Amino acid sequence: MITGVDYILYTNKSQDALIEKIKESIPFWENPCFVIDNEDETTGIFISRDEEMFHLIDEKGFYIDELSGESPFLLMFNKKYSSKINRLTLVLAEDIEESKFSKQVFDWIRSIL
Repeated sequence: MITGVDYILYTNKSQDALIEKIKESIPFWENPCFVIDNEDETTGIFISRDEEMFHLIDEKGFYIDELSGESPFLLMFNKKYSSKINRLTLVLAEDIEESKFSKQVFDWIRSIL
């Protein structure tokens, strides 16, 4: 079961350009784990601090690490939304009003769109 809080965002960037920007600019982890899952018309981009954090998603869903306050997150890229813009669904472990880390992720993603 996937848990989390969804935020819908839009971009005119291509999927490849956005993935490259994410990889080169992620501000909070030095060597994050990226897992890209292509399904039909949607691409899921799972991002976590490391592989261990990623694998715990299966067990815990989108969870908050109690020591660091960090969490894995997911970007779902829908390039078939329209011919001019692409839709992103950002899935965070907690609401951006309740979690400093979720707010940091949300603000960073918005800044690179």
